[in-house]
Amino acid sequence: MTHYFTTGNESTCYGCRACEHICPQKAITMKPNEEGFLYPTLDEAICMKCGLCSQVCPNDNVTTVFRKPLKVFAAQYKQQDVLDNSSSGGIFSAVADYVLENNGSVAGCVFDDNFTAIHVVSQDHDTVAKMRGSKYVQSDTKSTYVEIKQRLEQGKFVLFSGTPCQVDGLKLYLCKNYDNLLTIDLICHGVPSPVLLAEYLKLTEQKKGKVTDIKFRNKQRNGWCAQGSVTYLRNGREKTYTISPFNASYYYYYLKNCISRMSCYSCKYSSVQRVGDITIGDYWNINDVLPHVNSKKGISVILVNTNHGKTVVQALKQRIMLFETELSSAVSGNGNLSKPCDLPDSRKNIYKRIKQQGYVVVAKQDCKYQYVVPFLRKHIPKKIKSFLKKIKR
Repeated sequence: MTHYFTTGNESTCYGCRACEHICPQKAITMKPNEEGFLYPTLDEAICMKCGLCSQVCPNDNVTTVFRKPLKVFAAQYKQQDVLDNSSSGGIFSAVADYVLENNGSVAGCVFDDNFTAIHVVSQDHDTVAKMRGSKYVQSDTKSTYVEIKQRLEQGKFVLFSGTPCQVDGLKLYLCKNYDNLLTIDLICHGVPSPVLLAEYLKLTEQKKGKVTDIKFRNKQRNGWCAQGSVTYLRNGREKTYTISPFNASYYYYYLKNCISRMSCYSCKYSSVQRVGDITIGDYWNINDVLPHVNSKKGISVILVNTNHGKTVVQALKQRIMLFETELSSAVSGNGNLSKPCDLPDSRKNIYKRIKQQGYVVVAKQDCKYQYVVPFLRKHIPKKIKSFLKKIKR
């Protein structure tokens, strides 16, 4: 007999796989629910009731160590080609390059050939380069926790980068601290289902052609902003077009916060109290904080949370531009450093509607006016815009 158990509660489970990997009987397997999110199921016939699964669950584990940042920085990688292909300031790549140069391994999220987001562990520069850039979907950690433990036990240096719940899940799974482990947690907006991304890409292929690449953040056209791109193959030629919340339904849903995993809406990691050695994200309001900084190619925020993280950031000073700022400034530009995203009414039945009616039908219903905002921005006279802003205030 299999069933969802307490650790796999759909409103609290993060889907990190820690419980699955810690089980000595292999009684736990991860299975997708109706929305496509992975949850643990328990085979009671072989469960020995040892309780290890509950002990490593990030949801309400009392052993989780949260730390307020020691230092806060705005930062940008000086290596221009890497910066151009990063979501913001290229700081993940700067840290990853440092780890690789010190004979370490990097664990991070990549898209596989089917554009499924998965975590992998590698020392290969090309593979690590694929970890660069935002993936607006929940990644599957697969067997990375197990692989990381093996490398740590061999004395090897390992970097793990992921959402805070994934970082916490790894640390709880390891059951002890390792001096040779470095962790980066991301300022996370919430994670949508991989099934929904697959539906969006399927629709894109029907309209355009075979999708060969997707970037949720692409600076090539308008610099650092909330725009990405999809590259597709048609008649033997690759073409690329820009996607944004105003022309891509999936992007629109993501920024509307209506397709995230249910646990994201009560996320305990949406706080300045962090679980990683380093926290990274976009420093969206940097020009309000430091007007002189050139942010066209992106600026990252770095929260240095531990002495280990501090040592690494100091070692990067020659390769990154660093500007120390106040924590309050970073928080004001990143809402998820103060609280989780609100649960909108539209989240309650969106996956059910898509399952019943199909993605195409539901997207047309929900996103039919999404083009209006850029149209108005382009065509409304400045005087009317100023008047409308005054009314809004």
